[in-house]
Amino acid sequence: MRLLVVGTGTGVGKTHVACTLIETWAARGVEAVGLKPIETGVEAGGESWDATSDQSRLWASSQTFHVKRASTSFHVKRPLYAFSDLVSPHLAARRAGTSIELRAIDRWVGEHRAPVVVVETAGGLFSPLGERATNLDLVIALAPTAVLLVAPDRLGVLHDVTASLGLASARGLPTPGLVLSAPGLPDASTGSNGPELARLGIAMPIAEFPRRDPSDAASRAAALLVVDWAERLVR
Repeated sequence: MRLLVVGTGTGVGKTHVACTLIETWAARGVEAVGLKPIETGVEAGGESWDATSDQSRLWASSQTFHVKRASTSFHVKRPLYAFSDLVSPHLAARRAGTSIELRAIDRWVGEHRAPVVVVETAGGLFSPLGERATNLDLVIALAPTAVLLVAPDRLGVLHDVTASLGLASARGLPTPGLVLSAPGLPDASTGSNGPELARLGIAMPIAEFPRRDPSDAASRAAALLVVDWAERLVR
């Protein structure tokens, strides 16, 4: 299974959701590998690597399957494209004098063999990766088994989900699954957006992820709903 985790924007909780899914599969005895092929705002070179980077967090979660079996040691996996500037991927690549190649990402992801491969994109679903490519083009190029759209449970999400799903459909992407992620700063709409998305006929969220550790019972409960959804797609 290849699961693509995309977002309605940046900082919406994609990494937290992806890490929780990976660790939930591991708890079920299924190896899942987490990858973020593009990441901005991280140190691109040197021997040290930021343990708080999204890719480091995904890779650390990926090791939970092996740690339980004491079969491997932990080695940080770096993104294929890592840029120090915290800007859009296409702009970060331009400033670094390089370009992001979708075929290279497809090959890099394909090198990782596991029953489940979880790939997180950088930024929103339509964040540009180059002059003519966005994350949507990357999703299509990777031919995933399933696509999961993460949206923050805060004011504006009704519009953001509508716009993301509408444009994705118009550009040929099958309807992705949707989850909500608790925001860092809740507002008056937090907690009501899931029911409203369903009531207005915009989308039916699969789960709502709390802002808690991936091992927390509420996080695992939300992840189990997504795992069951994803596994039904391959039966």
